[in-house]
Amino acid sequence: MRFSYGLQDESYKHIHGDRVYNAMGKIFENTHISLAAAKGDWAAFQVLVMGDDDFTLSVDKNPLFSPLGNLDNIRLESSVEEGFEDLCLSMNIIGLVEDDDRLLKSDILLHDGAVHVKRNEVQPVWVEIKVPQNASPGSYKGQIRLLKHSMFSDEELLVILTFELEVKDVTMPTPNEYVFHLDLWQHLSNIARKHEVVLWSDRHFEVVEGYVKSLADLGQKAVTVFASEIPWSGQRCFDTVNYPSDLFEYSMIRVEKGIDGSFRYDFSPMERYIEMCFKHGIDKEIEVFGLVNIWVSPEKGYGGVAPSYPDAIRIRYYDHSDGCYKYMKSDLEIKDYITALEQYFIDKGWIDKVLVVADEPADVDLYRVRLNLLKELAPSFKYKTAINHVEFIDEFKDEIQDFVPVLPCICEEWDLLNKMKDKIEGRLLWYVCCWPPIPNTFISSPLLESRLIGLLTSYMELDGFLRWNYTVWPERPRERMSYKYPGWKAGDTNFVYPANDGRPLLTLRYKNLKRGIEDFELIERLRALHPNAETLLEEVWDKILRNKNIKDFHVELGKKPEELYSLDYKDYSDAKVLLLSELEKLENK
Repeated sequence: MRFSYGLQDESYKHIHGDRVYNAMGKIFENTHISLAAAKGDWAAFQVLVMGDDDFTLSVDKNPLFSPLGNLDNIRLESSVEEGFEDLCLSMNIIGLVEDDDRLLKSDILLHDGAVHVKRNEVQPVWVEIKVPQNASPGSYKGQIRLLKHSMFSDEELLVILTFELEVKDVTMPTPNEYVFHLDLWQHLSNIARKHEVVLWSDRHFEVVEGYVKSLADLGQKAVTVFASEIPWSGQRCFDTVNYPSDLFEYSMIRVEKGIDGSFRYDFSPMERYIEMCFKHGIDKEIEVFGLVNIWVSPEKGYGGVAPSYPDAIRIRYYDHSDGCYKYMKSDLEIKDYITALEQYFIDKGWIDKVLVVADEPADVDLYRVRLNLLKELAPSFKYKTAINHVEFIDEFKDEIQDFVPVLPCICEEWDLLNKMKDKIEGRLLWYVCCWPPIPNTFISSPLLESRLIGLLTSYMELDGFLRWNYTVWPERPRERMSYKYPGWKAGDTNFVYPANDGRPLLTLRYKNLKRGIEDFELIERLRALHPNAETLLEEVWDKILRNKNIKDFHVELGKKPEELYSLDYKDYSDAKVLLLSELEKLENK
């Protein structure tokens, strides 16, 4: 049996059937790779293996037999040269996911130690090297050995693939120290459904903590909480009949009405989640959904339940007088609830972190009515708005603390936003969702577009990035990610997947997003330390951007990715080396 093997960079995305070539040439031509990292950083690459017959591939030391018979096994073993064992190496088999075009594409970093590989199909493996903060600067060498055996035969060495890691004398900040304001919305009800645990139970919170840790590792800053039932009306999942998927998010606050007619509020599930996030360093913002701009589809029954209140807030409560669950239908009841919620945050000492979020309001006048009412009821609240209607930026520039325009709105109001940067009370972020098509983080998107997010944020001199999609999986995410296509592209709904053991499965998109956030951190440190940083950064932008006019990123101009930014991994790695080299000079004078 013949095997082919080689190394690829961390941004390589394998597509099933693309056996011989990718955009950069033959995928098996490299047997050595050079990497660069800071102290407290990480480096990564991929090993590709293909056989002309079926085989098994493993990345652990366990014995392995195949139910399909007497197959060759290829075992990967990683090591660094003697004396440098403090570097931590890990390997993950990369799982392929079916995209909207029905092609299988690399995405998931699996927990499984072994996989069956069909003849003439490429199996990629993720190799990651973690560099401790106390590592000595210098060059580290290592290897990946491919060992072959079948059944009870002895292993024999098939090939040695090598890597070299240059560690610069620069220390990367820890994720909780990042200045990049990352806001990936959390959908805890969907986590409960996919892991088959009771909502807000102890087991649910045990599972959720793994996802919180994965967000903290990205440098997440915002805690997502829900203060009413189904604020997005399940993303209108009821309109998708060919692949029914439950996307409803439920309130984290339990409400009861006593026999005396008074309401009692149990904030403990929300409080438990907030404190869990704070424990892991996610503590800069508490974003509250469900108090303004509730999504409605009244023709399907998803309207408001309190006719006299100007928003469709749905507050469910248990009525002890008759043992029935009901919804607040009085505007006075909803107003008292909002006032009580504000007082809760004040009493906890968290009110300065709270932002009440509106997701893509479309009616200026209606939003103003709702906003003014909330300001009257709860004057301590501050506000954040995800904007996909450009007129909202100028209209509410003096009333909203955190503005988050979608990229096309950034392009249209670029001049105004530049003037606002130093004048708004809060932060100025940006986002992409199902739109625009580029740059984005779909399974079909080049992985370098996930990395570009951090660099583009820095180039625009914005505070951070928002996306709605961390765990909004459709019904069977590891079997079928394509959902609501073409409105939503596969991968629009998630950066991670649910594992059978209750943990999140990370993805190549997650890793490349993290890499871009770290690029942002290096750039901001250079700006803080070097009086001539912008001149130095021109060399970075020359490598990354093919067009430096942000207005030209507008989707309506129809420009292709290669007209706007580089899709060559070397440009990004060279840019990082440049940043590390300049910082090394500055910090070691």
